Amino acid sequence: MIPLPNEPSFWLQASFVAIGVSMVILFAAASRSRRAFFAGFAWLAFTGFIAKTGGLSDASSMPPNIGLLLIPTFVCTIILVFSKFGDRIVSLPLTLLVGYQSFRIFVEISIHRAVVEGVAPPQVSWTGLNWDIISGVTALILIPFVKRLPKVAVLIWNTLALGLLLTVVLVSTLSFPSPLQQMKPDNVWIAHFPFLWLPTVAVTCALIGHLAIYRKLLGKKKPRPAS
Repeated sequence: MIPLPNEPSFWLQASFVAIGVSMVILFAAASRSRRAFFAGFAWLAFTGFIAKTGGLSDASSMPPNIGLLLIPTFVCTIILVFSKFGDRIVSLPLTLLVGYQSFRIFVEISIHRAVVEGVAPPQVSWTGLNWDIISGVTALILIPFVKRLPKVAVLIWNTLALGLLLTVVLVSTLSFPSPLQQMKPDNVWIAHFPFLWLPTVAVTCALIGHLAIYRKLLGKKKPRPAS
């Protein structure tokens, strides 16, 4: 088990617990499904348990243990967007789908705090190669204008914001101690509780939101019934 480089503060840990729990509640409410509520908290419990027991911080295997969790997680996330759950998310107003991505402001502030405390490596924050806070800030700015913007403008914003999200994922992957590592310092904090909820909850929720916007704007509209 690879230990954290520094002991995280209570408030830092609390902020990531708040991120994980609030995102599960938000998506369960948006999907209007009790199953989503219980499935979300079961996911929090499962990922939290394996992170707490240190089962993900072994970098000796290829892919690393954390990869064996995250790769299926992202695949299942994409499948989920095209399920009945995804249909309910897509049915939400476009303004809400865009504006909700502003949650990434709080996420990025928390990541920066982790860097300041010496828990996370600097390349995963805005002091390094992570500029994902731009997505959150622009989402907040766009809220009053989404309905008046042309569809192509929203698609461009969505694509750029998704690109920033994928950049963070790539930087994080290339910083994790494994045969694929290309960056230092080591990015081991995401294998520990509660920071594992960053990739398994926050990133996946952001991804669901982006894919839902694509579905809403590019999907086939149902024909209106003849009068």
